[in-house]
Amino acid sequence: MPDWVHDRATETPNAPALVFGGAVTTYAELNEAADRSAHELRSKGVGAGSLMRFPAVALPETVVLITSAPRIGATLAPFGPLQPHGELDGGEHVYAVVTTSGSSGNPKGVILTRDNIVAAVAASQARLSNGASDRWLLCLPLFHIAGLSAVWRSLAAGGSVLIHDRFDAMAVAGALKGGDASVVSLVPTMLHRVLDADPGPYTGLKAVLLGGGPAGRSLVERALDAGLPVLPTYGTTETASQVATVAPGEEHEAFGTVGRPLDGMTVSFDDGEIMVEGPAVSPGYLGERPRTGPHRTHDLGYLDDNGRLVVTGRKDHIILTGGEKVVPQFVEAVLASFPSIRRAVVVGAPDIDWGEAVVAVVESDALDEPALAARARAALAAHQVPKRWVRVDALPELPNGKIDRAAVASMLDRESEYG
Repeated sequence: MPDWVHDRATETPNAPALVFGGAVTTYAELNEAADRSAHELRSKGVGAGSLMRFPAVALPETVVLITSAPRIGATLAPFGPLQPHGELDGGEHVYAVVTTSGSSGNPKGVILTRDNIVAAVAASQARLSNGASDRWLLCLPLFHIAGLSAVWRSLAAGGSVLIHDRFDAMAVAGALKGGDASVVSLVPTMLHRVLDADPGPYTGLKAVLLGGGPAGRSLVERALDAGLPVLPTYGTTETASQVATVAPGEEHEAFGTVGRPLDGMTVSFDDGEIMVEGPAVSPGYLGERPRTGPHRTHDLGYLDDNGRLVVTGRKDHIILTGGEKVVPQFVEAVLASFPSIRRAVVVGAPDIDWGEAVVAVVESDALDEPALAARARAALAAHQVPKRWVRVDALPELPNGKIDRAAVASMLDRESEYG
């Protein structure tokens, strides 16, 4: 496993590695801090094969731990509010155990080897061409793969990481508009809020990686119009982040896709389900048997005529209503284009006549159900039109900004039980 920080400290010791609260940490300083941390960890009995759990708050000290633990052979196990349980097998070969988001159910601990991380970082850099002059704005949690990957990619390239210890839309907008960062990773919810905080125009940015869930056409168009070079991306924790990403400069011609698969990623399909193989794919989950065959993502999609991946929804979210299949993400994208709706989640609810009824939970200031239903009937097939509408002030979110679909379903279950 390359020690990126050590290498950069040797080659460019005075180059900035981290920026936080106006203070700059050079590669030499980060390397020295990581050495001290490694020594302290050894004195506490942490070493090869140790599963090192730690609260992954986005702070320079966390990056020091991320850098120091692999130096003594310890396995990183950053955690946040959701943490799976299990024992580590073959820890000397494991670089990190990273928790899935848990957006649709219980989170799992994904085992990532050193080879997984190296392959993922190299493939990402080949697609994005980020280098030593780039500064990556980190405003995602460090206990999920998107946040960790931003750090790994930046340090591998000899670039710097601008750390925000929490997401603040105005602060992110200010940093992007003020030229403090050239690259940022966001989920759709965050991008919405950044544009609401400051609609732009923005200039001088290299890439806004947009992943973590489907992004509506209107959101991407709004961002591109504001000068944000949005590059939709698709990835999973099990693939050490990116599987496919729109290449810089192809934002408009690749519209509606998440770009071509990255180098080394082989994408295939089984009855529409996206399957992935390659050196970045995890060998399995903490406490479970090793994976055999390709990683089954449970996402649905296809490759278009230009070899770009189109993600259409989740296999385990499909609603079967009156004998017809409804992909919630497709309906959500249509509803999100309605002016009165900020965001929407579509779920299936048990129904005596239909088997499942399509229910739309919408984030909106007011609910004009007849008007929404009429607009939905004009834009959707009859079986896709929600039979029930529920308004909320704000949809529940996970710490990484994704919508918590499991919480939405539970909310509807409680409403049905008591209402």
